Amino acid sequence: MSKTIFITGTNSGFGKAMVELFASNGWNVAATVRNKSQHPDLFKELANVKLYDLEVTNYQQVEDVAKTVISDFKKIDAVVNNAGYCLMGPTETTTMEQIEDQYKTNVFGLMAVTKAFIPHFRENKNGIFINFASASAKFNYPFIATYGSSKWAVRGISESLGIELSPFGIEVKTIYPGAHATKIFTKLDQGTSADNPIYTKNYKEYYTNFLLGFTAVQNVTSPNSIAQEVYKAVTNPKGGKLHIVSGRDAKFLDFLKKMLSQRAFQKQQANAILKPMSASSARFFQWIFGSNVEKLHTDVPQNLTK
Repeated sequence: MSKTIFITGTNSGFGKAMVELFASNGWNVAATVRNKSQHPDLFKELANVKLYDLEVTNYQQVEDVAKTVISDFKKIDAVVNNAGYCLMGPTETTTMEQIEDQYKTNVFGLMAVTKAFIPHFRENKNGIFINFASASAKFNYPFIATYGSSKWAVRGISESLGIELSPFGIEVKTIYPGAHATKIFTKLDQGTSADNPIYTKNYKEYYTNFLLGFTAVQNVTSPNSIAQEVYKAVTNPKGGKLHIVSGRDAKFLDFLKKMLSQRAFQKQQANAILKPMSASSARFFQWIFGSNVEKLHTDVPQNLTK
């Protein structure tokens, strides 16, 4: 009997790549998007994929969808918590409502989905959760204090649950992607506005350098590389690493943080906002990303940088 995987946030990027890879390898895939009506043709060519509406911050809907998926497929073998977005900007100008919303999706939504499937895994004495953190949960960047810390929370949740659920044969693994050619940088929630005097007087120069650093590097790792990492992790649930850093940029910076003192690493990160990225630095990072790359999708707000 074919195995079944449940994946959240599948309309693009990592989620879409994972659905396509697992389906092509004979898995049944229960895929979710926030609004199916906006994606009428998504996965229509894949007979073994079924699409569900899911807003992970709607906890009752999470429970209902989990029950429906289990009813539809009888047994779920893996759950991938991929849904999320990025809040970016100076913390001082970011509202508490934005901060709360970031945690509702990236942390509380992940917890809701996980809780909804734990009983099913526990009863079957089998199952694996794959939780998407971020390279920023290994070494955080400036201007994403909320996003990065939400991913640090995912890291902590995964580590605790991996121990807590082990008596029931349940595995928990965590993915830490670096920069990949997803659309995350085209869907940013900006924690400031161009007419905010605190921003224009104090942060604009540094935030501009940070934002334009993304555009300096044209190509980054393909989302397919993450899909391959997840496939290996799921098909070898009892083996391999529990914490998987993916992307050559992420691995390089993770290594650098371990080698440098805390202050030296912080200074190295601060240089990225004190001045624009140089052409030589851009070439270095382009070399770091290697050959398995695609065009980086960005949408830098002109009114914030001009």
